[in-house]
Amino acid sequence: MAGFFCDLHIHSVLSPCASLDMSPKNIVKKAKEAGLHVIAITDHNMAENSIYVHRIGEASGIKVLFGMELQTQEEVHMLSIFDDFNIAMEFQEKVYSLIPPIKNDENYFGDQIVVDENDEILRFEERLLLNSSQISIEEAVYWVKSHGGLAIPSHVDSDTFSIISQLGFIPEHLPFDALEVKRNENIPNILPFTIKSNIPFVTFSDAHYLKDIGKKRTLIEMDRPTCKDMEKALRLMRDKK
Repeated sequence: MAGFFCDLHIHSVLSPCASLDMSPKNIVKKAKEAGLHVIAITDHNMAENSIYVHRIGEASGIKVLFGMELQTQEEVHMLSIFDDFNIAMEFQEKVYSLIPPIKNDENYFGDQIVVDENDEILRFEERLLLNSSQISIEEAVYWVKSHGGLAIPSHVDSDTFSIISQLGFIPEHLPFDALEVKRNENIPNILPFTIKSNIPFVTFSDAHYLKDIGKKRTLIEMDRPTCKDMEKALRLMRDKK
């Protein structure tokens, strides 16, 4: 078993709120410089750019998982992370079909760009990705878990788009793998919501700019940097709480 520094919340140029510097090449280069071992690309409601980051990561010794930051119908943000790109794209297709067909205003929200491993633009996504998909948090969690993925509510200590800000509680019956906090010092304020479920906490960068990649990370002890082994490691963290 080894320790892997993980940053599983990174946006690329496919997220309209991310810097145009967040191309696959630049993300992997910065992750390498930051000493990360495992990253996940988690664009808003889409997973498409993750394959190009993955290809560069393989050549650079960085493990890249395929993910998205889903926005549910309750306006809860949740990291949905997979080992298999095809499964991630299946989830993207499901989520995309449930997003309102509202055109993106790139001048207001920013461009949404699919960029390959050579930093060449493949297409611009025209549907605004910053809307809620009409999938419930419950349906989303069970879909992700039944397909071998990780389900981690994002920035639960945030005043907006967090499971606590939107629902006022953390449903005990939902099989979340962890809860992401923006700041570890906020964990005491979150603990009352997790006493019964005993979910472990993680912290990631939520990077929209290159300078932020790896600034926040979690050291996870596991045999291999896969979703299955990460799930086991997080379960051990939970049992030790």
